[in-house]
Amino acid sequence: MNTHHDPINVLMHEHEFIKKVVAALGRLAPSPDKAKDANPDTLREIVRFMREFADRCHHAKEEDLLFPAMEDKGVPESGCPLESLLKEHQKGRALVTALSEAAEALAAGKPEAAGNLAEAVGEITNLYTNHIWKEDEMVFPMVGRLFTDDEREVLFKRFEQAETEIGADHEALAEFADKLDRETSRD
Repeated sequence: MNTHHDPINVLMHEHEFIKKVVAALGRLAPSPDKAKDANPDTLREIVRFMREFADRCHHAKEEDLLFPAMEDKGVPESGCPLESLLKEHQKGRALVTALSEAAEALAAGKPEAAGNLAEAVGEITNLYTNHIWKEDEMVFPMVGRLFTDDEREVLFKRFEQAETEIGADHEALAEFADKLDRETSRD
C-alpha cells in the first residue's frame, strides 16, 4: 500500500501536531505559579487549535469515518476500544472548554484563574497522552489487520473529501503547532 494514501498514517501524522501543542501547553502552565504568567492570547490560539485541528478535523475523521468502518468489520460500538475512545473525545471537548474558560478568567485577572488553568492543563496532558498512545499502539495496528489495502485506500479518499468539506486551514494550524513547540522548548 502507498503509505502516503494510508488513512492511519494521516491520523498518526496529525497526532504529532496534537502532541506538540499538548506538550507546549504543559510547559506553559504546569502549575498555578507558572500558569499565572501564561499569555491569554496564546492560550486562545491553543483552544482554537484543539477545537479546529484536534476535534473538528482529526476526531471527526475518526468518529464519522474510521470508527463506523471498524464497526462494519465487526468491532463492537460499545466497549473497548470504540466506546472508550468516543468517551475520551467527549472528555477532551469538555477539558478544552475548561481551558478556554480559564484563559478568559486569566485575561480578566480573576484570582482562581491560574489554579483552574493548571488543573485543565494537567487533565488535558494526561488525557491526550494516554489517548494518542492507545490509538497509535493498539487501535491503528488493529485497523491495519482488519482492512485490505484497497479498503484503506477508499478510507483515505473519504478522509480527503472530509478535509475539503471541513475547510479547516490544516496547514496553518500545523504551522502553529510547530511554532508553539519551538517557542516553548526554548524557555
